[in-house]
Amino acid sequence: MKSHNAPITKVGVILRPSSPELKTTFLQIKEELNNAGIEVILESISGGMIELLGRDFHQLATQCDALFSLGGDGTLISMLRRAFEYELPCMGINTGRLGFLTALMPQNLHTFTSHLKSGDYTLQKHLVLQARIYSTLNTAYENNLDNKNQTPTQTLIAINEFLISKHELSGMVHIDASIDRKYFNTYRCDGLIIGTPAGSTAYNISAGGSVIYPYCRNILLTPIAPHSLTQRPLVLSDEFMLEFYAKERAKLIIDGQEMIDIMPSDRVQIQALPQSAMLMYPPTRDYFSVLKEKFKWGEEH
Repeated sequence: MKSHNAPITKVGVILRPSSPELKTTFLQIKEELNNAGIEVILESISGGMIELLGRDFHQLATQCDALFSLGGDGTLISMLRRAFEYELPCMGINTGRLGFLTALMPQNLHTFTSHLKSGDYTLQKHLVLQARIYSTLNTAYENNLDNKNQTPTQTLIAINEFLISKHELSGMVHIDASIDRKYFNTYRCDGLIIGTPAGSTAYNISAGGSVIYPYCRNILLTPIAPHSLTQRPLVLSDEFMLEFYAKERAKLIIDGQEMIDIMPSDRVQIQALPQSAMLMYPPTRDYFSVLKEKFKWGEEH
């Protein structure tokens, strides 16, 4: 959605962890934003890293008009998960490598500051997945599919993907999968990616999944090293509710950043949330130009 967005007059900034070398870049960005009349507040953990004062994340999220990350896609994704409940627009300033989701490089921020103040920026909505973990100990599989009143033991969100992965280095994991409470497949593989369109250029693409336009409303199912060649990646509507049982002890990995153990007695229910993550971009940004640049499409090798 372009222009006619709320003007940005106060931003909170989060830096990539364990990167004190970002202090100089942060101070340059702060000066540019201040010169444009935009107040900058640093997050307290980031502040401690570079020996500056900061405020805790809740204060940032409730007092600022937007949140900026300084790092790569990983820093931005982590911030998006933390900011999700506050429904704040977020923007990534790229000091990493690929940067599919980040908006611009630090040296280009000066071209965008006036757009922030006037509200002339693009606000794109990205699908977010929610996983609920239910314990089904001593209860039949079919009965649990019908048990809609059970309380989850954990509730998690992902911006890129959930990965159900084998727990041990050897062997594979067997995952029973259901769509809208109807069993449809057993995946025998090293892992199963349940991803978003924004995450299609992350682990999904390395596993042979399709690149999906990031503003579509789809859920991706991509098996990793499947035992059978007939187990192909699937692109589903975001309206489906998915459920998974790993028949062995397994791991559930969230955006490649957090991990929990799941047991054979656990049911993992995953579906798209109606609320989206909101990412800010310059009005001139073109996604297909980003793809062409990052993947070096059209170049001779």
